[in-house]
Amino acid sequence: MHLRPYAILAVLVLSLASVPSFAQLTNSYTVKNPQGGQSYTINYTLTGATISDVQVNTHDTSLVILINSTSDGNLVVDMPRSLIDAKAGANDDNFIVLVDDTYTSFHETKTGTDRTLSIAFNGGTERIEIIGTQVLPEFGSVSVAILAMSVVSIVVISARSRFKFGF
Repeated sequence: MHLRPYAILAVLVLSLASVPSFAQLTNSYTVKNPQGGQSYTINYTLTGATISDVQVNTHDTSLVILINSTSDGNLVVDMPRSLIDAKAGANDDNFIVLVDDTYTSFHETKTGTDRTLSIAFNGGTERIEIIGTQVLPEFGSVSVAILAMSVVSIVVISARSRFKFGF
């Protein structure tokens, strides 16, 4: 009789451990700006695949996500607007999404700081590219410092030249 509560507890624990968990965990990937060194965190949820790399293509203003897909799946990616955005003037514009170089539809939600895309893909997919109108800050802090030093140098040289030549 004393073993009965322990047997019930053991059955309960084993039954809970065998229930599959359907909750999707949010993962993150850090992308580093090759020019300025600043890092950006991209949060994502992925089913049917794993991410092998995330690259920023400044020439095409895109984010390239390389995946190893084992089955049909879905990628939900939360991208900071400071990393990549799609704008038409001051208004939001649509991203272009390519799955293995083929245009695809997607669902989007927006906040003031992030844009989240939900992208379905087929098994065997290797590349998802999200194309915007701007990627990474156009001018990093080093560029701004160089510009400021250039302006100060021009002003100083102009001031000295003005006094020397008597203008």
